[in-house]
Amino acid sequence: MKSMTPQRHRLRFPDLLSLLLNPSVMMGGFFCILAVEFERAGRLRILHALLAVAFTSLVPVGILFVLKARGKLSDVEMRVRSERDLVYLICATGYGIGAWLLYALGADWRLWGLLALHVPNTLILIVFNRRLKVSIHAMVITSLYAAALMFFGVRAAPVGILVIAAAWARWRAGAHSIAELVCGILIGGVLTPIEIVLLRKIMGG
Repeated sequence: MKSMTPQRHRLRFPDLLSLLLNPSVMMGGFFCILAVEFERAGRLRILHALLAVAFTSLVPVGILFVLKARGKLSDVEMRVRSERDLVYLICATGYGIGAWLLYALGADWRLWGLLALHVPNTLILIVFNRRLKVSIHAMVITSLYAAALMFFGVRAAPVGILVIAAAWARWRAGAHSIAELVCGILIGGVLTPIEIVLLRKIMGG
């Protein structure tokens, strides 16, 4: 006789890895590293780091749960491609507001600049979303990796393993096709370095 006790759903390793490598969490952590590395010690450094975390992690995640609660999203993983555009637009707006606040408060250009660069990159996702459900994990983590290489040099090279890990996890979990993962990696890995070079020239550094 079969047991009537309900079985618990076990989180598979690819799903767990995807959760650990959540793009919003990764962004928040990276901006904290930037604040520690490039900001002067003091209250402003803490304020800038908190603002960066708010607009890269708390706001985007909060948006997902609010939209899910209001029936605008089927799930917080945004598996339905047609539902993604609204999230992208709201997040791009949030990134823009966060970048402006950091700039107005005198944050290092790497903080407000990198956050500002996520505005056009996020809007580009809307264009690609017409045909492909581009992997946000792959795009964001590759973008952060490219930025880390440009800001910290070769010492950041080992972090590239996170790009591979995120892409594998999303593919193995059945969340994305190879084409969607490659597209995300190309968007983050190609656009971000070009944008940082341009921004650096504008800032004279």
